[in-house]
Amino acid sequence: MRRFAALRALGVLMCFSIGMSAQAQTPAPGKGQYVVTDEALAEAQARAKRDLRPGPAAWIEEYWDVLPDKVDEFVKTYREEVYSLARQVPGYRGYTVLTNLPDPQHPERPALFGERMFVPHYGVHLDGKILTERVVNIGNLIRRTHNIVIAHSLQTWEDAERFRSNMEKIFASKHPGEKLTERLAKTLYPLAANYWEERYHLILTGLRVDPETASDGQDADGLNLDPRPSETAWFKEYFQVDADKIDDFLKAYNETYAVLRDVPGYRGVTIVTNIPPKGAEARRTKYKNQPLGAAKQLYTPMPGVMIDGVVRTDTAINFGTFFRDTFTLITYFELPWDINLREAMQKSWEAMGNRGNRHARVTEVLFPHARNHWDMQYRAIETSLVPLPRDADGSR
Repeated sequence: MRRFAALRALGVLMCFSIGMSAQAQTPAPGKGQYVVTDEALAEAQARAKRDLRPGPAAWIEEYWDVLPDKVDEFVKTYREEVYSLARQVPGYRGYTVLTNLPDPQHPERPALFGERMFVPHYGVHLDGKILTERVVNIGNLIRRTHNIVIAHSLQTWEDAERFRSNMEKIFASKHPGEKLTERLAKTLYPLAANYWEERYHLILTGLRVDPETASDGQDADGLNLDPRPSETAWFKEYFQVDADKIDDFLKAYNETYAVLRDVPGYRGVTIVTNIPPKGAEARRTKYKNQPLGAAKQLYTPMPGVMIDGVVRTDTAINFGTFFRDTFTLITYFELPWDINLREAMQKSWEAMGNRGNRHARVTEVLFPHARNHWDMQYRAIETSLVPLPRDADGSR
């Protein structure tokens, strides 16, 4: 009996030791050892060079606070009254309609990342220096200002400058004597409590172009810009990166992209910035010193806008002004709703020949380039984005 008890105690001890050893081999995110091979690093940079490319130069985001019971009517009205004109404008490359409102069929979508202003995160460094493992969750504030984001893409800054005026001309040709702003004041703006817009420079995109959309269409420049529904989760990652660290950040982000691109269901990243391009990049994008990001003024002229869908003010409440200095880069990408992203990225990272804890690698090489980072998640209602450069220099 004593011998049996001793063997049983030994077995318990061995199980405990094995369990402790397994825990030691699976450290918490952002901690532990890793091995990244020269071949994997070279492959990551090669993948980014091959897959990521300059896209349309101008990226315009519209932020709408739509009345809760009017969302479906708003999307339908916007498609008929605004998008029908936009898709005919020279240089236009499509739009995406996103919402942070829960899906009635799946109330957990999208994830809103909590109510707290400090959120645990394995790799974030405060001010790019102090590892706090905490996000300053400014997204918690931003999401309260809107429930719809509409992103437009235009090939050049000349196209972006003429975007609104070209829509007005197209509208006037079909409705002599009527102004587009007056039409929208009757049809669209009563469905929303507020609206403002922000402009960004699209640095790179990995979105693939469907050949069927890129030719023989009836829309701008011969494209087919028919909206198509999206069943994926759309992520917006916000990074606050100093202008002199952008290149280093993007090189480090190439490693993340190389891992993400092999995750099942992933759809390529698009990276935009509110830092103006310079030198050759400015010439390539035909940039002419347009201000980027949100306007500095809290109250901005916006013909047709109504407060709370009732009182016409012709003035937008530009909540973006509160957040314009909190970030410099946004990355967009799509994934299936049900995927465990951390596990999938770890497997993809190991498949490239690396070993150990990928989060520890990212904590060391990516996040020190950023002062802060947070995530926001949306669900796409529809998209028609066709990021199609016509020539190597980005011109049409």
